[in-house]
Amino acid sequence: MSKNNIDQALTYLASSIQSLVETADKPGINLATFHKDLPKRSLSGDHISGGKILGFASAGINDKATAEQIIVEDNNVYISKIRTGQVLGDLSVEKSVIAENINVLGTLKAQTIEVNELKADLRLERSSSLEFKKTDQEGIFGKGILWVGEGNAKQFVYNGNPDRLFSSESIYLGKDKHIGIDNIPVLSSTALGNTVVKSNLREVGRLKGLLVDGDVVLDQYVFYNSTASRLGVGIELPNAGFSVAEDGIEVMVGSREQTRGIIGTYASKQFDIVTDNISRISIGAGGDILLGNTTEQPIQVSVHGKVAIRVKNPDPEVDLHVGGAVRFHGHIHQYADASPTSGNFKPGDVVWNTNPQTHAGWICVRAGNPGEWKKFGKLE
Repeated sequence: MSKNNIDQALTYLASSIQSLVETADKPGINLATFHKDLPKRSLSGDHISGGKILGFASAGINDKATAEQIIVEDNNVYISKIRTGQVLGDLSVEKSVIAENINVLGTLKAQTIEVNELKADLRLERSSSLEFKKTDQEGIFGKGILWVGEGNAKQFVYNGNPDRLFSSESIYLGKDKHIGIDNIPVLSSTALGNTVVKSNLREVGRLKGLLVDGDVVLDQYVFYNSTASRLGVGIELPNAGFSVAEDGIEVMVGSREQTRGIIGTYASKQFDIVTDNISRISIGAGGDILLGNTTEQPIQVSVHGKVAIRVKNPDPEVDLHVGGAVRFHGHIHQYADASPTSGNFKPGDVVWNTNPQTHAGWICVRAGNPGEWKKFGKLE
């Protein structure tokens, strides 16, 4: 700036001050209000260089700062704080933006959004899957979806070791939908998949058509041994194809030596065949057989065929073949070539002669051992 310009500015300033003093109602200058009374446009900006301008104001600027707030450099403008009503046009921020609240009326676009809490009531539209990525600071364990605010938190999250998804609540599928593995249905509302071959079911409802391979245990009371192909009720290791055990007695139904079927008791136990809860045929522990019941009315036994007693090869020409003596109406009938020499007999017992030449046999006339015998049936 030339010396003439400075001189002119100082002269103009002095003239303005002199005019202000001369027109004042009272002598003296009030420095507190001097800048307000100074005529506008008394100095041009070209006449000012350096120093501070206090209380600076213009049509668009009102400076009320008491400390330095704006620093202007060649490639940078530093502003301590900004309060603005509206930012027009695009806004580019090189680093972080820290704000108490941000309201976006349009579209918010970001490569990464990292938040501690997300509150939203909106429709989420995505062109790619929702991802939970492992970082250097944390893994993906426990990540997923949480619903909080009513009771315990509801979770659908990843729960590793082993890899699995955990849901704290029940999951309902739509009608006619199913759960599948490897494109194979394994569970629907009405059926298990055909590939489900193992289970630890503890309780089932009504079954229709059940196929079981291997051992079966029902209530620790019914046992099927697939190795021996035997079924036991009340006994885990039955001694026949089918056994029922109760009170220490095992009743068997099965086969023996692959040649005959068997039914009866295992060990020395009596076996009864009953009707009306009454024993009708009793087989003793030693093998004795009783037809009927001595405490009941006599029963009728009908044999539609031939009967052999103590005969290994029955005679097909007779209906009754007895291999020894018989007692008929309380009296013994037996065959011999002489009268008895020992044994207890009573009158009426008969010994038929096996070599009848002169008489048919001998009859006991006095009881004893062997008693007194007389010939009878003289042959002519």
